[in-house]
Amino acid sequence: MKNLLFKGMILALFAGLFVSCTDSEDVDPDDPQQASNDLNFPFTLSGDESRYVMEIDGVEVSNYAEILNTLNVDKSISVNLWGPSNDFNFGSFYWIPLGTGTYEAGHDLGPGNGTNGNNLFMTAFVKKDNVKHFAYSAHEYGFLESERIPGSSCTVKIITFEGKQTRYNFMNGTFTQFIGTVEGQFAGTFKTKEGREIKVTKGQFRIVQKLPPGAVPVD
Repeated sequence: MKNLLFKGMILALFAGLFVSCTDSEDVDPDDPQQASNDLNFPFTLSGDESRYVMEIDGVEVSNYAEILNTLNVDKSISVNLWGPSNDFNFGSFYWIPLGTGTYEAGHDLGPGNGTNGNNLFMTAFVKKDNVKHFAYSAHEYGFLESERIPGSSCTVKIITFEGKQTRYNFMNGTFTQFIGTVEGQFAGTFKTKEGREIKVTKGQFRIVQKLPPGAVPVD
């Protein structure tokens, strides 16, 4: 009897370990990213002008920053950076989760709109010499395995998140966009699909989006 009881306890222990390991595997990312990049620098942007500043391989770049309207405003924000000569497509951080916190490129936000039933993963890119360098994936939604960029990484820390998607009437039209203030810091290693690499450091953005004068919010 004691023998049977002992064997039962051993079986229960192994079963518990198996379930524990299975649970862990379910929540671990499929493609683990770098734990964090260096965000240990002061945040210095202020005022109502939406802008960013960062260093690309030690060279400072600064210009206008904005929040894009996307198909996934219910679960994320996407930050767009204008570059030299007002290059609209200079840099972007796609699918940052809503709210304050520190997020890594590759963060899985679950099923997303526009993904044909696939999950949505946080991605980013920055240009150097007019060439896009990516963090996590060269695919905007991040779910294509063939577009993953090994060795790339990006950390985005949202330190202020005040506001929401707002629908309003303005000049005989109805519009929807994020109205509020978002501040963040970022850094990372961005790479091309061919393996060329750049280091982005001391990145920060402050975006202030207000209702146009005369606009009327719609409930």
